[in-house]
Amino acid sequence: MTDSKLEFKQEHVKVGVGALVFRKDEDGKLRVLLGQRKGSHGAGKYALPGGHLELGESWQDCASRELDEECNLKFEKSKWKFAFVSNDVMPEDQRHYITIFVQYFDEDAKQEVKNMEPNKCEKWEWRVYEDLKDSLKPESLFVPLKHLIDSNFTPLAPADDRAFMGV
Repeated sequence: MTDSKLEFKQEHVKVGVGALVFRKDEDGKLRVLLGQRKGSHGAGKYALPGGHLELGESWQDCASRELDEECNLKFEKSKWKFAFVSNDVMPEDQRHYITIFVQYFDEDAKQEVKNMEPNKCEKWEWRVYEDLKDSLKPESLFVPLKHLIDSNFTPLAPADDRAFMGV
């Protein structure tokens, strides 16, 4: 559905990559890394690490680059898996994105998250994935993350050896 009356700050739809990074806690619960945005569209809302896909860049490269830039986390590019895609029309911000979500299971869980861009992110935290729908109000979620949660997306198990679909 398109609304010809919507005005956008951009001429074309942009592509974003959202990095779903999962860890199991000491109770065996699956946790996902979330940050609270600031200084940009979606300020104050919870979002995943991620950003714009650059020309010629693979989804894995984008997710790895963004995680390093935002959180100082370094992961093997070959272990990223395609997770979900969303169509994110944000009329209040006059933006439209296609967001490609990729996921990574951090089975070692040894790296510490560091907020490398405090001007863009208030904080990073590990949240129990299955509780997100109930623990965060829909209006507190950045649109792409809200679409992911509303879809009832189920993370792939670490042992899932499906081939990566992204280039």
